Amino acid sequence: MEAKLTTTQCTELTADLQTLQHSLTELLDATEASARPVKLKDNSSRLSRAGEMHNQSILRANRNVTANRLVEIGAALERLAQGVHGLCDVCNEPVAFNRLKAYPEASMCLPCKSTAERK
Repeated sequence: MEAKLTTTQCTELTADLQTLQHSLTELLDATEASARPVKLKDNSSRLSRAGEMHNQSILRANRNVTANRLVEIGAALERLAQGVHGLCDVCNEPVAFNRLKAYPEASMCLPCKSTAERK
């Protein structure tokens, strides 16, 4: 079982989270125009409109996932500031640092996350 995060690990995770937050914010900004509703006059045929609407629905779903991940990143940064990041929300045991490096906004240890996903 790993111990609580060290100061060095907290600093590293803060940098990782801020970098990820910046990248995802840029992604949302870059795709904002493409997520606007398709205008009927912008496409010449019904098939091209349908294709564009389909692509747009996928883009919107991806943008929702990105926006939700940004919320999780904000919560993780807050947990870091409070000194509780790296503790599982469910069992209060330490979350493995390797897990946090791979998914820095993780709020649950792997066993608890696996159990939650099976429900």
